[in-house]
Amino acid sequence: MVPPPPPDPGHVPEPRSPRPSSHPPSESRPSLIDRDLFIAVTSHELRTPVTVIKGFADTLVEHWDALDPAGRRAAVRVIGQRADELARLVDRLLAATTETAGIPANTSFDLLQALREAVDGLRSDLRRRLRVQLPVALPQAYGDPGSLITVLTELVTNATRYSSDAVELFADADGQRVCFQVADRGVGIAPEHVEQAFVRYWQGGAGERRAHAGAGLGLYLVRQIIERQNGQVSLRPRENRGTVAEVRLPRADVVIGTVDQTAEEADSVDGDSRT
Repeated sequence: MVPPPPPDPGHVPEPRSPRPSSHPPSESRPSLIDRDLFIAVTSHELRTPVTVIKGFADTLVEHWDALDPAGRRAAVRVIGQRADELARLVDRLLAATTETAGIPANTSFDLLQALREAVDGLRSDLRRRLRVQLPVALPQAYGDPGSLITVLTELVTNATRYSSDAVELFADADGQRVCFQVADRGVGIAPEHVEQAFVRYWQGGAGERRAHAGAGLGLYLVRQIIERQNGQVSLRPRENRGTVAEVRLPRADVVIGTVDQTAEEADSVDGDSRT
């Protein structure tokens, strides 16, 4: 017997768009308006997993004897999944609101290996939706490989939110960058929204995409993480419907070659100054 679903968390009013703050941009203290918006978004995002956890916990307490072992395991499994979701949400909220985030430990790394490890780290429902189509080999990337689990989780979560079909993961490279793409066949994105989607708290335009939107923190966080690695992230409409999210990181050979050349030039200038 599978336990009954928990009570519906109910409607939570959508947070209002941020209004202009009276504080100058350089001021680190958040305005009261920003604080109110943060509280509204946080309450909206936290309510669903908390309500589900409480609902299934109450079901176990009140109907333990009536449930068979399979039903109990199903309830515990949902509680665990929602607890994981809650932990990730707290990490996202903290990362998205930290004014002085640390500098990532950028290094040369195998992007394909890092992506495979990130896929293994996805929660099971996301992993089942993902179709991995990676090449045999790519040049080394330069960045923070440990950040890719967060980046991939956010991009795949965003893609599955707007698409009921499988989500695809690709990777390639050019002369300057190593790239990977998360592509879906969902409702798509309007060209005028491809930059707005990375604005903190932005929740989609009117229509179907808006109806599926989250709290507007995931893509903002992805851009912050990738840009700290001297990379870029972008969205574009996919041909024949859907959206492609692309992450581009520097090639390690290009970065290291530039550093070596700069060092040689500095040594040359220093040597000339001594003659």
